Amino acid sequence: MTVRLMGLITRTIFIAVFAILAGSVFLGNCSDSVSADSIAQRAKRLAQKGRVSEALNLLHTTLSTHPADLEARLALAEIYAGTGKGDQAEQEFREALRLHPESTRAELSVSEFYIDAGSWSAADSLLTEVLLRHPKLGEARLQFALVLARERKYKDAMSNIRLVAPPMNGGARVRYFRLLASIDSGLGDSKAAAHAIEKALQVTPADKELQLVTAISEAEAGEWMACIRNILPLHKETPTAQNGLILLRAQLASHQSFESTLLELRGLDLPDEEKLQLRIHSAELLSSADQHKEAAKDFRSALNMAGSGDESLLYNLAVEEYASGQFSEALETVRLLRGRVDSAETEDLLGDLEEAQGERSAAVQSHEKAVALAPDEEKFRLSLGAELLKYRDYKPAVAVFEQASVRFPNSARILVGLGMAQYFLEQYDDSVSSFLHADELDQRSGRALAYLGGTQVENPAGPNPVAVDAICRRANANSKESAAATWCGALLFRKAYLAGDQSVAPDAIRHLRTATDLNSRDADASCALGNALEWIHQMSEARHWMEICVQLRPDSPRDHYRLSRIYRKLGLKQAAAQETRLTDLANTVQGHQDTIADQFAREMVDQSDRGKTSKQPREPR
Repeated sequence: MTVRLMGLITRTIFIAVFAILAGSVFLGNCSDSVSADSIAQRAKRLAQKGRVSEALNLLHTTLSTHPADLEARLALAEIYAGTGKGDQAEQEFREALRLHPESTRAELSVSEFYIDAGSWSAADSLLTEVLLRHPKLGEARLQFALVLARERKYKDAMSNIRLVAPPMNGGARVRYFRLLASIDSGLGDSKAAAHAIEKALQVTPADKELQLVTAISEAEAGEWMACIRNILPLHKETPTAQNGLILLRAQLASHQSFESTLLELRGLDLPDEEKLQLRIHSAELLSSADQHKEAAKDFRSALNMAGSGDESLLYNLAVEEYASGQFSEALETVRLLRGRVDSAETEDLLGDLEEAQGERSAAVQSHEKAVALAPDEEKFRLSLGAELLKYRDYKPAVAVFEQASVRFPNSARILVGLGMAQYFLEQYDDSVSSFLHADELDQRSGRALAYLGGTQVENPAGPNPVAVDAICRRANANSKESAAATWCGALLFRKAYLAGDQSVAPDAIRHLRTATDLNSRDADASCALGNALEWIHQMSEARHWMEICVQLRPDSPRDHYRLSRIYRKLGLKQAAAQETRLTDLANTVQGHQDTIADQFAREMVDQSDRGKTSKQPREPR
């Protein structure tokens, strides 16, 4: 998801959750208990009818003879506040508090005024004093929680609201759970925020504004089906851009049919600027869900509305055309963009397009130009290095990654690329050193360790002892780290197999079993375990793991061959013949070096952008 879209959704949620709190007082009007025939109540009714002068005269007359009349004083302050006379209102509220210093009614009215006025610091100070004297006063505690939330002191706000049971009264209960949702959201707990809003909606299920807030909160929490249940009827009744975008987002995320919603959004009759923004947002949603062809259509439509010279939209369109395989169209778009303004991003994308078209020399030149235009950005050097690795230009790749490692000494990705290039150049000791250095910089992900293990298990000279020792030390020290267990077991097996020493096999198999227990989808562990078990003649179990292996890694001719060999040893001639045919088919796919170079491009280069396609659309202006 792009930054622009995230910002849109997040802002909408924040505004919606606080909407009722921003425009009204949390506790409601504290004078509800005043009798209908009181002076204060009569004055309020006059003010509601627009007869403000009469109301003020009535209250001033009353206070001239009864200055300590709390209800009249508070009514006067409230009328001043309601007519925009904040200074006079504060003066009267403060006078009420001076005359009745022990009155919680006065204190809560004053704090309520400060909340409505957005004077959070003043409300905070006053409520702190009130709660020191009345720590169990629920109304004050809720007001304080609201103030703390508005001050972004979410942990303190949560501590306060937890001390108050949810009200049973309908309106108060709704406001309570909306406040709780805003606090949960501020704490980053989107699921709890959604559940709190859902409780508020249960009180007033026909409240369309609250239904919209609930759907937005559920979308933020990733509760897509619940979101669809709430937003779909709203969108059917009132098809708006906001409702449609929320529905489209939920349908895309939950892999539901989205085409009718998209058609409705494209057909909305909106002012030109709103229509442009709608196209951009829908394109971003489609892109984030890998619906690149439809995303390209919406970016093309947005470009036609904005004018063909909008550089950001041109770039976004080219990205989506490239991601959807429309290479010729993407090249045309990029060249149009390049004619207006050249940039590292444009050259980088052009290089990818030229590679897709088989123009390898031009692709390298474009990536080199991207580096020249943005020498201080790591991702362009990664792209150039990955391009050279894929073309098997290992010596230039080493040079690129070595230069990059000087400029970016703390980049684990650069060092992984260097380690790969050195390995392919048969600089095995240097390769091990680069991978281990990368692992020191990024131990948490385990990626460098996986690349080290993946290259060393293929080392024609056998696994490097330094690599084996480092990986197995990690595996023994971290029993829950599946990558370390996988590669320790695989390298121990490879080392033992080359030496013809079956005495080491149990230790290798123990590590591989640990790895498969930790991650049942680890193809490397399953394949190595099946191979090791075959070596020690445990054919039935070897068959089990090799069958899992080829399911997880179906394009490996070596693994199909090993499974066919196991089948033959078990006397399963028909199954063995089938695996032999699959071996021949798999032999047409790329080899180990190309596979690992492509893996680097996916895992290490793309993470600087988004990781789903090779480029991330820039945020439209």
